[in-house]
Amino acid sequence: MINRGPVDVIIMAGGQPRLDGTVLKELQRLSAAGTIRVLDALIVVKNEQGLPFRFELKDLPADIAEAANFIPTETRGLFDTDDADALIEGMAPGSAVFALAIEHVWAVQLVQALDHAGVEFATQFRVPAAEVDEAFASLTDNT
Repeated sequence: MINRGPVDVIIMAGGQPRLDGTVLKELQRLSAAGTIRVLDALIVVKNEQGLPFRFELKDLPADIAEAANFIPTETRGLFDTDDADALIEGMAPGSAVFALAIEHVWAVQLVQALDHAGVEFATQFRVPAAEVDEAFASLTDNT
């Protein structure tokens, strides 16, 4: 029997992020609701001089680490040095990358039902939210 839902690894990049706690709060809310399980997180920053800094959950200040206690300790560390190095390689100075491994807990029963029905997984792809918004906007623009 399958006991886990599918996992997405999400990589977000940009300039210096505003890490004010809102993303962490939303991840905590979704975890508490049983929608997702955050398995691991990694933040990589490259300063203006091009020096990289890697922040894992264990490296966070105590107050932020406490706010991230909804992330199971047994899954922390899925992102390793090789992952961080791969992310750093493509980064521009003065930028940051945030990586998340998220299990879709909501899908566990669906995956079990599909497995029981003898259905085999073929493929999967994700359409980014901005593209979905554009597609729906084009539908209303054409009417």
